[in-house]
Amino acid sequence: MTKKVRYEELLPHEMEEIMREKPIVYLPFGTLEWHCYHLALGNDAIKAYEICLRAAEKSGGVVAPPTYWASGGMPHPWTTRFDEELIGRLFYAIFEQMEHVGFRVAVAVTGHYGLEQLYALKKSACDFMYKSGMIVAPMPECEVSYEKGFRGDHAAKWETSILWALRPDLVDMSRLSRDLGEPLDGVMGEDPRLYASRELGEEIVEYIVTRISEVAHRLLEETGPLEKSRFLRALKIQTDALAIARSMGEEGYSVLRMPEYEGLINNLWSGRYIEAIKYGENLLLRLKRPKGES
Repeated sequence: MTKKVRYEELLPHEMEEIMREKPIVYLPFGTLEWHCYHLALGNDAIKAYEICLRAAEKSGGVVAPPTYWASGGMPHPWTTRFDEELIGRLFYAIFEQMEHVGFRVAVAVTGHYGLEQLYALKKSACDFMYKSGMIVAPMPECEVSYEKGFRGDHAAKWETSILWALRPDLVDMSRLSRDLGEPLDGVMGEDPRLYASRELGEEIVEYIVTRISEVAHRLLEETGPLEKSRFLRALKIQTDALAIARSMGEEGYSVLRMPEYEGLINNLWSGRYIEAIKYGENLLLRLKRPKGES
């Protein structure tokens, strides 16, 4: 029998039991956004929600309802875009309420990867943790699967495969042109007609769920005051790097592909905070170096 983990469906005694055993809350974030002709408009929040459900079922905790309001988005029909400062305040307020309820760890998973969204989520988490005892792990799901080649895309190989595995009823590949020479409107990444599959989605979802579950358990069980301080330092460095990336416009996405950024991410979510800080400090030095300097 599947474990009950949906916050809104829990009876008081069920919530009380979870809070005694695993006071972890999973917070799925996304948006309503164009994802070409073959994916549902709510793809980002839906995949984050489904991944969070599986992580909680695997290792304990509670999953809050998904938040579809976000910052940034494609300049296409049926896409909602909210002010970044407003969204940052919303994230902060959600963290406050989760601490008020009594959770000790919040894993905030965003399926929407725009630089504005990533920065708002991570900055809100840092600002909150400077004043709170609750630990927040803010991430897009791709950050725990860099080593698998998944670094985030838009309606391309990876997002298509993931939603195909999680909610096949929300994927219609027949809506895509069979002419491979015809570009796909709103697709950023490898052509899903050639490279996406439900099998690939199932494989990467299983990996992501395992990694996120490990992160949640480690933050709950193994993070004392010193480790929390290092975790927050590494996360703050990443946030500072994202602030610089945002100022670079579309070119800012290249920051996410730098080896120093990848080293920061891999070590941060593996619990190697000192190593993450070293990678992050080198990243900031590189980003602040005048152009043309080696």
